[in-house]
Amino acid sequence: MRNRSSAWGAAGRWIVLVVAAVYFIGPFLAALWFTVHRAGHGVSFAAYKEIFKSGGIGQVGFGAALAFSLVLSVVTIAFTLAVMVPTQVLLRLRFPRTRALVEVLCLLPLVFPPVVLVVGVNSIYGAAAPAPNHPGSPFFHVLAWIKDQSHPALLVLLYTVMSLPYVFRTIDSGLRAIDVRTLVEASRSLGAGWGRTIFSVIVASLRTSLLNAGFLVFALVMGEFTVASILLYTKPFSVWLVQLPSTSGQVQAAVSVLALLLVEAILVVITLGSTGLRARAEQKARSELKEVLA
Repeated sequence: MRNRSSAWGAAGRWIVLVVAAVYFIGPFLAALWFTVHRAGHGVSFAAYKEIFKSGGIGQVGFGAALAFSLVLSVVTIAFTLAVMVPTQVLLRLRFPRTRALVEVLCLLPLVFPPVVLVVGVNSIYGAAAPAPNHPGSPFFHVLAWIKDQSHPALLVLLYTVMSLPYVFRTIDSGLRAIDVRTLVEASRSLGAGWGRTIFSVIVASLRTSLLNAGFLVFALVMGEFTVASILLYTKPFSVWLVQLPSTSGQVQAAVSVLALLLVEAILVVITLGSTGLRARAEQKARSELKEVLA
């Protein structure tokens, strides 16, 4: 009876796995076949070649748009983690009573849609705009520099706000899994400063949580369209994809397939790199422990 139950359990797991694979991989394979199959011509990669010939109207090419979004993702991840990690550590150590208030504030971007956020930003720029034939105030020049098309400073700030709910929850889960107070007190008692304590102790203990938070921010930045398009940014990859000057459904599908493959490849590289770093760190810790015991 027990063997029969085990057999049914194994069969059920395989059925679920096959159904999930068909559900997730099936549409991708169908889209891939649609991009390379041409009636009467067999398999052709003409749709993929057309992607690299021209960008959108007044836009850069495929590679430049993708590189812009990748740089934007890296800067947003770095800025978000640099703000949230010290803040949440400080909340847990010094201001635990205000943690609930900060959590509510970080969850507000889930309540208000991105359009509301963009309308508020445009209202600020409209109110600070100078009158005709007027050079403008220093405050307006700072705002104009932040919004300049040559660098994504404004998008970094907005995407940071939009990613706060996910980053806060992810880092908070990591902090709950470790004894932050004991680690900080031990590090400080050994003479380490706050900077070294944060980077060498807290960040090392939160490696998995920070990596997950980075994945979430990366996915948000690469797929976000509303904010960038309303603010008239033309370089982000999502905007470039929508404004691709092609009426061919094969080309549109080819861009989506290629973008999905590239993003997945980047995520795999990051995952493998983090796994390698963790393995080397564990090996170093074991070797140091053996030297101490010897």
